[in-house]
Amino acid sequence: APRDLNAVIEPGSVTVLTGRNGAGKSTALQAIAGIGVPSSGRVIVDGVDVADLEPAGWWTQLSWLPQRPVLVPGTVDDNLALLGRLDDVEKACADSGFDAVLAELPDGGSTVLGRGGVGLSLGQRQRLGLARALGSTAAVLLLDEPTAHLDAPTERRVLRAIVERARAGATVIVVGHRAPVLAVGDRIVEVAAERTVRHAPA
Repeated sequence: APRDLNAVIEPGSVTVLTGRNGAGKSTALQAIAGIGVPSSGRVIVDGVDVADLEPAGWWTQLSWLPQRPVLVPGTVDDNLALLGRLDDVEKACADSGFDAVLAELPDGGSTVLGRGGVGLSLGQRQRLGLARALGSTAAVLLLDEPTAHLDAPTERRVLRAIVERARAGATVIVVGHRAPVLAVGDRIVEVAAERTVRHAPA
């Protein structure tokens, strides 16, 4: 879990959470989403503790991309709309590079996927998840390692789209450590893990 994490995150900006593996960056995103209660400290949104918000209402304001995008058995189109109808499907697919994936699939958006996205590579699954996140109208984007498994040109395209969402007023929080990701951050927040004291056996 993160230790002594204190940050003010503003709408219309990109905040990058960075730090070593296991520092608690993903845990911080979960706390913002209201999934689990921090052992200490609070997450405040517009003066209200996240723990006091009605979960369903808060989650409608969020677009969360975990490290492994949630994909279910069904068509590609079903999975694109899994978290709600996208405002502009074509733009979302172009911004994420998923348009190139659709062009390669035998049945396009009607292609049937297995559980967990079987039928797509890791990079293709990541692009699908990104299309959902970038195409949503959510006010807050929580993106955990969004450019993992992407080639450099697609990463640049995705990062441009992330900045575009922020400039349009969204609050964007990204977990990342690569230089291109850090470069788009308006604010970089270093996340450090709690210290663990180990006692030698007597």
